Amino acid sequence: MSDSQVGDSSEAAFAVLTERELAERRRNEGARIIQHGQHYWEQTGAPGFFQPVHLLARLTPEEVTRPTPLSWGYRAALTPDASASANGRVPVVRLPDLANYQLDSLSSNRRNKLRKCQRLVRIVQLTGPALLLEQGYELVMEALSRTRHKRLPSREQYAADVRKYFTSDHWCVLAGLVDGKLGGYLDGYVVDGVAYGFNAYYATWALPTNISTGLVFEFAQICRRLGNVHTLVGGLDSREAPQLGQFKDDMGFVVEPIPIKWDMNPLARTVIRLHRPHTYYRLTGEA
Repeated sequence: MSDSQVGDSSEAAFAVLTERELAERRRNEGARIIQHGQHYWEQTGAPGFFQPVHLLARLTPEEVTRPTPLSWGYRAALTPDASASANGRVPVVRLPDLANYQLDSLSSNRRNKLRKCQRLVRIVQLTGPALLLEQGYELVMEALSRTRHKRLPSREQYAADVRKYFTSDHWCVLAGLVDGKLGGYLDGYVVDGVAYGFNAYYATWALPTNISTGLVFEFAQICRRLGNVHTLVGGLDSREAPQLGQFKDDMGFVVEPIPIKWDMNPLARTVIRLHRPHTYYRLTGEA
């Protein structure tokens, strides 16, 4: 590992993007991005499903239409004054008061876990791919085999994804080192004042250090220090994973159903609802 690619998390810095800038970077990373009206939409999940590249960009009902004729489904969050036009909700997990999020925001038990992590884990910002290319693949494979929340990548795909972090300046990648060894890491970015925590992976052997508590808390503090971030999103509600839900609850996150307008091909809707009900819930807010 190159020490030149590791920085103190207290001095972490990364670019805060506009929606257009995020769309350009996502396109450069290989995502399918299209401009539809005044907003940029990204194909996500199965080919043909689109949502705004900035999920919490608030659109008017008139702006939420099929972004391309070949799209079988789409969704977008609505402006607060248009909630009456919503036909669904996106169950966002977020911190309710990022500006005042500190140690006292955590439960007593979680504060003790954070203190333990701070004793045992060195949290750093990665500024280059060396550590992840050296130790990350085995960690991710082991973590995904445990959580099963995502398909296992090939080593080549993993290496390509890692390098994408460092081809631009908008990703924040935080890693936790335990006696110099990679115990876990997470990533995130900020667009138009909203921080999105995107991926997080933790080695089983490192879990007793409470590394997940430390990394999530530190990412929130970095976002606070940026000064122009008002919301931190920690993913969508995973009701099928109660332990994850309890962790986020202990960290001070809440589930906020954001009004959306969505549409989906009837056949696809039936298949997803029957065979992937939790995915359907995260797409539409419907049980």
